[in-house]
Formats: sequence, structure tokens, C-alpha cells
Amino acid sequence: MAAKIGILAEATTTGTTTTTVYTVPADKSARIRILFAAESTASAPQFAVYVGTPGSETNIVVGLAGNIDFYTGIPTTASMLPRDIALTEGSMGAALTEAGSDRASILPLPVDFYLSTGDTVRYIVNSNGMADLLFQVIGVEDDA
Repeated sequence: MAAKIGILAEATTTGTTTTTVYTVPADKSARIRILFAAESTASAPQFAVYVGTPGSETNIVVGLAGNIDFYTGIPTTASMLPRDIALTEGSMGAALTEAGSDRASILPLPVDFYLSTGDTVRYIVNSNGMADLLFQVIGVEDDA
């Protein structure tokens, strides 16, 4: 079988639910990175990402303020170093634009996750839904 590379899966579900974005197929393994960009509603939601074997995943959990942008990347063009790539939030309005002409750079987290057959990537929105959300799993999938 041929390997897959690029965007392996994506989701845009904004409601208060658990969304499974990607499951490693049978007899495959994957090396992935995670990219997302979201906008919270007026009420503060809670957002969590779970990566790995169901029941023993790595998780990232964040409580968000209302009406903010939340994304993986760098907040302005003033600094473009890998160490600045993080989970970033701010009240920046439409198109993740900050004051002046600076624009946010949406980049995948600089962390590789190594997954085996049946491992999943999920996100959970609790309390309140999101206004907008794009979540992508980017990487390489190959025979295990």
C-alpha cells in the first residue's frame, strides 16, 4: 500500500460534543501534527484535545474566555521563530488580525505524535459551543 502524506483528516464541528477527527487505520502507523483555529462564542467554552490510545491519551485542556480567537501558531509577524509556536489566544476579531497590519500565522504545533493502529485524535468542546472551528491532522500514514 502507498503511504499518505499531507492533511490526513479535518473537522469543523463547533457544538458541545466529542469529535473524533482521525483514527489510524488497521495495519497502519502515523506521525502527525495538529493544527487548529477557532473562535469562541460570547460564553466561555472549554476545549480539550486527546491524542493516542483511547483511555490513555495525551491531552491538552484549555478554558477559554468568551469572544476570542484560539489557534496553534504565532500571534504576529513580529516574531517568526519555532519557539514562538504555541496555543495562542487573543481578542483579535475577524481573520485573526491584530492591531495594524500584523497578522497571525496559523501553524501546526511543533510536536510530533507517533500513533499506532486504532489510536485516535479527538477534540471536545464543553460548556458552550464555538463560533467557528477548523481542526486538521497533518502528517504521514504508512504501513505498520
